[in-house]
Amino acid sequence: MNIETLRKMVEGSVITPDEPGYGAARLALIWNGRKPQRYPQVIVKAANVADVQYAVRYATASGMRLSVRGSGHQFSGIAVQKGVVLDLGEINHIHVDPIARIADVGPAVKNGDAAGICADYGLGFPFGHCASVSLSGYLLGGGFGWNSGQWGVACFSVESVDVVLADGNLYRASATENEEIYWAARGAGPEFFGVVTGYRLRLQPLPRAITSSVFTYPISDAARVERWMNHTMRVVPANVEFTMMQSSAPPPLAHLADKVATGIATVFADTDEEALATLSLIASLAPSGALDIQQNLPTPLETLYAIIDQFFPVGHRYAVDTNWGGPQALDFLSQLAVETAKAPSPKSFALGVVLPMEALSTPMPDAAFSMAGRAFTAVYAIWQDQAEDEANMSWVRSIARKLAPSVIGAYVGEADLDQPNRLEKSYSPEAWARIKALQDKYDPQRIFRSEQSLAGTLKPAA
Repeated sequence: MNIETLRKMVEGSVITPDEPGYGAARLALIWNGRKPQRYPQVIVKAANVADVQYAVRYATASGMRLSVRGSGHQFSGIAVQKGVVLDLGEINHIHVDPIARIADVGPAVKNGDAAGICADYGLGFPFGHCASVSLSGYLLGGGFGWNSGQWGVACFSVESVDVVLADGNLYRASATENEEIYWAARGAGPEFFGVVTGYRLRLQPLPRAITSSVFTYPISDAARVERWMNHTMRVVPANVEFTMMQSSAPPPLAHLADKVATGIATVFADTDEEALATLSLIASLAPSGALDIQQNLPTPLETLYAIIDQFFPVGHRYAVDTNWGGPQALDFLSQLAVETAKAPSPKSFALGVVLPMEALSTPMPDAAFSMAGRAFTAVYAIWQDQAEDEANMSWVRSIARKLAPSVIGAYVGEADLDQPNRLEKSYSPEAWARIKALQDKYDPQRIFRSEQSLAGTLKPAA
């Protein structure tokens, strides 16, 4: 198949570097204002599953690598490689069966849109915290989303997937059909060896009284906040999501502190009485000395999404990394606070989450998603001027080095995949070995392997 044949067969569009719109199309593939300096030979904007199959067959026949783009939010820019970029942006169907509590969704459906449609039926799912992120990369990477302490990691609520493999054929994979593909689709992330064109999701009743309390302290009190979080998550139910945000002080508090550590406790409760009882317990354990306290705020999903979105301005430059803390991760979040205070950009921030005991004591299902710990951190460098790239990226990477003794791995959905071992360390050793074996079996030409993946698996020429 040559490029002209591909153009005739694809219902969507095919864009090559010799066309006037190529530059804009390439830049639009990545949400991050910091674009990777990689230039695809072909961009295919798929209109349907058949277009996906044609693009995969073209890449295989041409000996090119193929990268898949859902919404382009992975901060390392892995959606853009040098061969064929397959943009799934138009495959965004969603159908909810409220009786069966099942949603059939396309890969480009956004978290916020899917959550809103499901909520109309009184149903929920551990959709991602960022509304504009598509389900494709989010679910393939595992999906550490809303109410994950109670509902679990999102990929474990995926009933089945429809996948186009390197041979260009469409397969359905589930616990009883094409089980190896299903195993990998739940967490392999950028290491997955196919294109998911549809997900079947198992939904849950949506909590009707989602409520939050917010306690803001000077960042020098981060150790006290961390101890509070650790103790609290041992005594509250699994439907509590407790996050420490380390950031510049918001304008109303800027006269009191430069940087703050904010404890945000959200209860995914079914009744106001349940929410108030849990939040009252959390408040009773809070350390003294808060700069500001806002308690018992109704925070339905649309409110939670609006709060999150304000911290991720469109068009800015981003560098991000994540860490899972292991059993020895003592003072994990307070260590992070020391480094957050040094951020070169006032827009940068870090998040720390302590998981509930119930979630930690439940073994994970057997799947490619295999890396998790007692605490989780995500560091976000956010800036505007390209001249500040080195300072901000160095800040993120210095934190990874300093936290390394307490870290057992990374979360692939937001890991700094351009750094050595970050990709491999996003999985258990056993899962990583199995992923590599399945890649060899289902993608022998390596058309789905990114530069980051190949850098970690290919030996240099003698």
